[in-house]
Amino acid sequence: MKDMIETTGHDFEVVNAVSILAIFVIILLVEKSISLPFLLIGFLLSTILSRKISRPIIRTTEAARALSQGEYTPISDANAYREIAQLNRQLSQAARDLRKVEETQRELIANISHDLRTPLTLIEGYVEVMQDIPGENTPENLQVILDETHRLTTLVNAVLDYSKSQNAAPEENTQRFSLTGSIREILTRYSKLTEQDGYVIRFQQQGEAFVQADPLKISQVVYNLINNALTYTGDDKTVTITQTIRDGHVRISVTDTGEGIEPEELPYIWNRYYRGKKPHKRAAVGTGLGLNIARSILDGYDMDYGAESTVGKGSTFWFEMEEAPAEKQ
Repeated sequence: MKDMIETTGHDFEVVNAVSILAIFVIILLVEKSISLPFLLIGFLLSTILSRKISRPIIRTTEAARALSQGEYTPISDANAYREIAQLNRQLSQAARDLRKVEETQRELIANISHDLRTPLTLIEGYVEVMQDIPGENTPENLQVILDETHRLTTLVNAVLDYSKSQNAAPEENTQRFSLTGSIREILTRYSKLTEQDGYVIRFQQQGEAFVQADPLKISQVVYNLINNALTYTGDDKTVTITQTIRDGHVRISVTDTGEGIEPEELPYIWNRYYRGKKPHKRAAVGTGLGLNIARSILDGYDMDYGAESTVGKGSTFWFEMEEAPAEKQ
């Protein structure tokens, strides 16, 4: 690329030099009243040079117009001089980025539509059975309908939370609270999964950790990381939450025993709209938007976070925040 820039830059400099020379020759020829053939040669030379200069500009203008209309076609013009070549590269990169955003938005909408359709189908099926078959109006069937209604509500709320999290700064509800106690309280929400569905959620803590932040927002991050782990954990259905305190910082890690994440995908797993190569999987709890929402909250507080994974063994998602000083007596 460097060689191409230098070459095209050289071409541009040569074009400039020859253009100036051509204009000078034309002026000289006019003043000296040189013969008509020489004037025609000068005019022809100026016309060729002007076309060489203007053609790449016209192509770039047309490509920019097409880009504004949603045609994401990269520009290829090896004969353009340096400034236009650089502009073309920027437009081509913009075209690739816009195409990627459009594709991932379509995938996200498709995933949300799938998650919406599944509970709606279950609700419709159970209602039809209860309506058509005597004796099927049982508490168990009603509970399935209620659970799926809650899932729909959770999904809609998560989409709204995700939309707000993209622009909203952390709310000014900062206070000192027990992060350890907050995690214990969150785990009580999973009693159905642990008692009826066989999931095992372990909490390994190191002391009692107090932090300074919005309790609701931090709880949402923990909740979303646990939901993600429950969705992708292995056949043993085990998720481990670890709390460590070191050098004035508290780290919360959530580990599953699933298939893991490919190394080339790991750097992008927190990215907005990102979806790996594996097929979309319906979340065991939550909506599948949790990592995006968690990232927005953590970025808003400027906290460190990350993910580690070993293919075939599982993944760990973690975040770290400062430990709050003890309250003055």
